[in-house]
Amino acid sequence: MRAKAAAGLLIVPAVLAGLVAGLGALWAAAAASGNRYVALAVAAPALTGLVWWLCRLALRRVAGLQVRRWAPIAVAVVELAVVAVPLAGLLFGGPPNRPIAAGPGTRYWDLPTGSRIAYTRTPAQGERRDTPVILVHGGPGAPDEPSPLAPALAAAGFDVYAYHQVGAGLSSRLSDVRGYTVARHVADLDAVRAAIGADRVVLAGASWGGQLVATYLAAHPDRVARAVVASPGTMWLPAFPDNRHMTEGGLRDQNRALWDHPRLLLAHVLVEVAGPRVAHALLPDDAVDGDFESLVGEFDMRAGCPGRLLRVPPSGSGFWANAMTGRDMHRVADPRPALRRIAVPVLVLRGSCDYVAPEVAREYAGVLPNAVFREIDGSGHDIAHDRPGRYRELVTAFLRGQITP
Repeated sequence: MRAKAAAGLLIVPAVLAGLVAGLGALWAAAAASGNRYVALAVAAPALTGLVWWLCRLALRRVAGLQVRRWAPIAVAVVELAVVAVPLAGLLFGGPPNRPIAAGPGTRYWDLPTGSRIAYTRTPAQGERRDTPVILVHGGPGAPDEPSPLAPALAAAGFDVYAYHQVGAGLSSRLSDVRGYTVARHVADLDAVRAAIGADRVVLAGASWGGQLVATYLAAHPDRVARAVVASPGTMWLPAFPDNRHMTEGGLRDQNRALWDHPRLLLAHVLVEVAGPRVAHALLPDDAVDGDFESLVGEFDMRAGCPGRLLRVPPSGSGFWANAMTGRDMHRVADPRPALRRIAVPVLVLRGSCDYVAPEVAREYAGVLPNAVFREIDGSGHDIAHDRPGRYRELVTAFLRGQITP
């Protein structure tokens, strides 16, 4: 009787050892192959084989022939099912993404950085101005289509270019997600400027796009004639530790939404524990982009303010561009010393109900010597959808020189 009890107890470490072996094999195979199907094909027999062998050793002297033959198989199969069901639920079966359809005006640049970038051009009407406008979307990895600025600025005589950043929309994805860095986005933006053939451009960025505009401005101030940042992200994220770049309402809303998407939480954990290559192999773009769109679509863009919630269904989103660029934001050098010396006129816009803390946008106005700050009443983070008329009016007036520092 004691021997049988001891054998039964030995099954417990066998199960634990099989779990460790299976996860280790999954990790190693994902790192080596970069393919989750190969990783799963390696991990399943590693788990079941070790459990079967250890259970067989535990039962070889204490049970009948039939038990010794079938019990190890049963334990291995049960453990495989117990592990596979929740794992499959996390790795597969996410909501589909909503791709952006290429329109008749969609064109592509193959940049020297290695990025294949989709863009649309809205040509100037009437008397054409010399300096083109580049629209820089937010996210990272969240292209906005269409922008209310493009037709308004084209009517004011500007050639307007709206492009999808690498990793989002119709632009290329990177096979090595470690390539999604702030520096890569800055290099792509400068390559876009060169592809247009302009010595200087006007940059108009929203949300993360505003942060990218500021970082580009610090690196290439001589290549920017004017800039607009609407609801900008932090100039330098480490300056706002412990999520102090967000309002209490915004942080509460986004944390609630994130906990409803365990697949995205798993991706972030895997990046830190197993590394980006393993994380991307197990959760490739098509497995998480739809979840990321669903997450962003649940955010309250006017968190903490009374009245109707503003939730705009996104499309063409790129989770890995967002996750890895966001990770890199903690590591970049502080651009503010360079920005304090820049004379480029910059219009800074903030909605009064933005979920980003007011100190973030006001820092732009305080750091940039030739900044003009305007707060837009009744608007949240997405000014283009909340107050499109006022947005067009202010940006157009600023670019015409009718609003000056």
